[in-house]
Amino acid sequence: MFQHFSRRRRAGAALAAVSVVVCGATAAIADRALTTVPFKDGFESGTTAAFKRKGIDGTGAVSVTGAPGGRGGKAVRFVMPNDGASYRTEIATERVPYGSYRYTFANYLPADWTSYGAATIVSQWHGGTGTNPAVVLAIKDDRWMMVIHSKVGAQAMQEVKYDLGPARLGRWNQWSFDITWSTATTTGSIIARLDGAQVGSHRGPNSYHQDTAPYHKIGLYRPNWQAWKGHKADSTPDVVDYYDDVTITPISPGATVPPATTSPQVPPNTTATSSPERPAASVSASAQMSGPAPATGPTMPASASGADEVPEDTDTDTDNDAKPLAETGASSQLPIILAFGSALLAAGLALVLRSRAKAAKRRAAAQIR
Repeated sequence: MFQHFSRRRRAGAALAAVSVVVCGATAAIADRALTTVPFKDGFESGTTAAFKRKGIDGTGAVSVTGAPGGRGGKAVRFVMPNDGASYRTEIATERVPYGSYRYTFANYLPADWTSYGAATIVSQWHGGTGTNPAVVLAIKDDRWMMVIHSKVGAQAMQEVKYDLGPARLGRWNQWSFDITWSTATTTGSIIARLDGAQVGSHRGPNSYHQDTAPYHKIGLYRPNWQAWKGHKADSTPDVVDYYDDVTITPISPGATVPPATTSPQVPPNTTATSSPERPAASVSASAQMSGPAPATGPTMPASASGADEVPEDTDTDTDNDAKPLAETGASSQLPIILAFGSALLAAGLALVLRSRAKAAKRRAAAQIR
């Protein structure tokens, strides 16, 4: 009987220990993989340490300096030289679980910004290697544009574009993007505001339905400057922009849901992106901007475009390369693992305590006898 009791105690203790290890390891993975929300960084620390990712292709630079344009405090400065090799200078947060968030930030394009006929991406929400960025904020021909990419199941990649109005140089732009990330059971939505005024909206798929929602990148990315596209160094000045006060805040789902956007239709005789490094012409969809027209410029329809504008990103980030979401729309298995680990821990501790209680009763009975 004593041996049987000892085995039960040892089994209970082992079960509890395993549970602690499982829960601890899972929590460590979660801490390492996900951005803490709410997130806020105004770069007053003098570093970009809050952004766990950095991507520089070429000889670009990221530094924290005094904010230009009469803004107090510090800001992060991105520089991308036209040296024939540089085309990306970015930093990024970690991933977030699926849900609804308000992303806010201020960016500044210097007064000597050189107009460029193709897209210069200054902010993007990315889902992982081998995909186009899910949501893009770019400047093209001195106009702001928002581009949404999505792919659900076996369908072709969809692209929808919105004109957000003219870009004004030498001033700070205060942006706000209310995004509900789409899943198999959640209709995605986006409300874009500039200096408090709504300039664009979208309702429908806005991600690739991977294991977590896209992460946020800021900086500079000029796809057409990639060497394999034939770009050569010239006398064009360095590309420079600034960012400040980047935040991510949870919001109530559907708090600001725009009217339904026209469902994208795949144009005939087009194909989806063929490879992550040499993209073919991407599938595009025509759609009108829903919601109020922007106060700063005319509403313009989205138009089909080739891969030279917002091509497939060639990141090496692999943290979000995962199978599509389950049909239930669960964002990940972490909550399930944590719950199971907690249940094991509770069961193990209960078994140990029960064994100790029985042992105490036996000792008391033996003393009486």
